Amino acid sequence: MRRLVFSCLAFLLLLIAADQSQAGRWRYADPGELGLYAVGHSVIDAVDPARNDRMLRVEIWYPADPDQLDGPTTFYDFQFLGLGLDSPVAYEDTAVAGEVGFPLVIFSHGSCGVSFQSTPLMETLASHGMVVVAPNHTGNSTNECIGGTRDPFFTVARNRPLDVSFLIDLMLARNRDPNDAFFARINARAVGVVGHSFGGFTALAVASGFHVPAQGIDIPPDPRVKAIVPIAPASGPLSDAELQSIHIPVLLVSGTLDTTTPIETQTTRPWALIPSRPFYRVDIVGATHLQFANACDIGQALLDFGIKLADITRLGIDYVDTCLPPALDIAVVRESSNLYITAFLKKHLLNDSRYDPFLTTGYATANEPGVLFQRQDEAQ
Repeated sequence: MRRLVFSCLAFLLLLIAADQSQAGRWRYADPGELGLYAVGHSVIDAVDPARNDRMLRVEIWYPADPDQLDGPTTFYDFQFLGLGLDSPVAYEDTAVAGEVGFPLVIFSHGSCGVSFQSTPLMETLASHGMVVVAPNHTGNSTNECIGGTRDPFFTVARNRPLDVSFLIDLMLARNRDPNDAFFARINARAVGVVGHSFGGFTALAVASGFHVPAQGIDIPPDPRVKAIVPIAPASGPLSDAELQSIHIPVLLVSGTLDTTTPIETQTTRPWALIPSRPFYRVDIVGATHLQFANACDIGQALLDFGIKLADITRLGIDYVDTCLPPALDIAVVRESSNLYITAFLKKHLLNDSRYDPFLTTGYATANEPGVLFQRQDEAQ
């Protein structure tokens, strides 16, 4: 009994500390650079018993103490031919930083994508004090699409927002477990969702709910999610009414040369319909669809191994148009999008006003000439 009282008291004190300090709230770093934390990384298999033991391979990036790193740096495993990418930043299974109250961000990959498709963004967010969780959406990830076993569209569209809510459940349960590495590390009131392409749909659907009665789909919004970032979003499956129901902060990030989810059809409609205020939009001039992912690093690793360019294209990586001149330098796309996404999440998950100056047209005009930045502040 005494031990139980002590454990409960310790957890209560940690939660109080989380409310007072909220870890990353007081650690400021330029959102255009890596933050002040080292980056840890781990991989787990998560099973959802509520959906016939649906299993997700999940990658987690998290803040680590730069003075207490152990273990090797991370190798992002492609899971075929022994190929992958070495991370210059992340450390595998190193200890979580010993602070409390980090924001939780779920990242959703694009259709036929993979959980580590946007590692520079994941590593950046973790270095700024966020716990980032990215699943392989079973039935819609790279290996299944290559193998011809991908699920039908509406099965995928149903599963994706449910995957996000399941992972929020999972991580908040770990946050409550005194024996878990993430005990008291997460601020349950600071949850965000970021997604690319079909993952952009996922981020929107988690905020709006997704209802297709003819397909038996009736998914409510997840009220724990406080901010979303749809990147090059596939917004078409969502109805006008669903988009009009979103009232949490939103940052839309798109590329002007994206022909997969063009701005004209996939960004302008949510920009016109979503009533959230403030509401932000970043259009990166010259950016294409896959430049928001890690396509060039992955493509180069495949080329270096000797895989033919035509075969890489069949894997869904348009290496020529994405990575070679005259395409916009992917580093430019990465730096701009990482800056705005980091600043937005720090502002709207932690209410940190030090990031306000980055979310203005004046900042973009003076510092980001390749960015068309807009924001809506007044209710319609």
